[in-house]
Amino acid sequence: MIMNYINAFFQYIFHNIKEILIIAFPLSILFSMLVNLYYVPFAILTAVLLYKYLSEKTFVLLSIIILISFTGEALESIRDYITILAISGLFFFFIKRYGLVIIDYPKPPGILIRLWSILLFTIAFITSINGFHFGGIDALFRSIVFFTICYFLYAFIEEKNSPDNFYYLILALILTTLILIITIYYDLISKGLVIFVVEGFFARFTGAFGNSLALILSIGLIISIVALYSGKISKRIKKVFISIYIVNNLFIIFLTNSRAAILALTVALLFLFYYLNKKIILIFILSSFGLILLYLIEPFIQTLIDAYIRLDTVSQRDYLWSAGIEIMKDYPIFGVGTEMFHHKFYTYVPTAGSYFFELFMILQKPHPHNYTLWLITENGILGLISALSIFGIYFYMAWKLKSKFDNEKNEVYYFSLGFISIGILVFVRSFFEVEGIFSYGYISRDLPFWITYILLAYFYKNFYQENFRKLN
Repeated sequence: MIMNYINAFFQYIFHNIKEILIIAFPLSILFSMLVNLYYVPFAILTAVLLYKYLSEKTFVLLSIIILISFTGEALESIRDYITILAISGLFFFFIKRYGLVIIDYPKPPGILIRLWSILLFTIAFITSINGFHFGGIDALFRSIVFFTICYFLYAFIEEKNSPDNFYYLILALILTTLILIITIYYDLISKGLVIFVVEGFFARFTGAFGNSLALILSIGLIISIVALYSGKISKRIKKVFISIYIVNNLFIIFLTNSRAAILALTVALLFLFYYLNKKIILIFILSSFGLILLYLIEPFIQTLIDAYIRLDTVSQRDYLWSAGIEIMKDYPIFGVGTEMFHHKFYTYVPTAGSYFFELFMILQKPHPHNYTLWLITENGILGLISALSIFGIYFYMAWKLKSKFDNEKNEVYYFSLGFISIGILVFVRSFFEVEGIFSYGYISRDLPFWITYILLAYFYKNFYQENFRKLN
């Protein structure tokens, strides 16, 4: 009975939105004068305005683009505003469609719900074991917000009357990469339109997105290739678009000089083109062989490659890996606590590396440059279970999907190849970096990968589980 009244209340709001806006605007101004969180009412009010004048599909598209690409120091002051705006809008559209009748809410695959539960339980339990420190509580709150966004996006593509909604998530990823590419070109132009060498190293261009830029570009690249190969676009447009987009993305990824992402993307694309076009693999092998010959016989080429690869900096990561391993040995069961690695790290750095890590003290929190090791050092055994679950469940769903449609070579088959390739990309990169997988709910870093997780869960449920139930 109570739920019916609440549901009727929300329906009243949706049908009288104009009158409510007239009242809400002055109230939001008054509220902003009384509290420090002045942006909260304006963010919610903006979300209501967008809800009134934009379609749900357009709002979801813009929300994803904004949440991922509106980052960097220049926009740091409005990040909270943007996040509240996006979540509020997604919530309004969700309630409009499903109301408050929980039994009608879309249900993701049980395996995905179990994954979310494992991750949230890990943070909550480890934080309680280590004294309810602020870092852990903040990480738990961020993660809940993050998975709420993920659920709203899943509910959007699960809409039965709009079976093509998942394309809006794909389009959002592609448009986001294009926006981030523009920031790289701006960075390049502002530095002189040339790739130059600074103190023995190639300059790194990361635009507004920072170190995770190459990962989102790589995910967008794979998604684009798969979407185009799936047969939705004519052959001529397909060839032109793929050629331009691939070359452009590869060039930008080269400019980022992210060695881990480049290595991971190479492995992922080799897998993808093994099924799509083996000729490209042959071209890659021959090109690599030619580059190796040039490296061996031409000193200038050798100097350029050595400068780009930056082998000298690999030894610096020895400190990070060694410290991470030592912390893991000292705290094997419960770890040092969620978001607590950087507090313990400096006591494990040898004197020889102290100068190098003065930069970390100023610029950022250090991490062991290995995702699984990072989770283990902070969360102990549960961290290991979390890391294995993230990758294991992803590959399980993707491989089941591929195996189901191996003989049909339809759209679902091509997307399953893309999901496996993205899984390979993120997994290989995780041996060297920690961002972009699950960083306790940092939206701009983690959302690109989790959008593919949401898409994979949707395909797994609707094209594997449902078909399997019908056959049985």
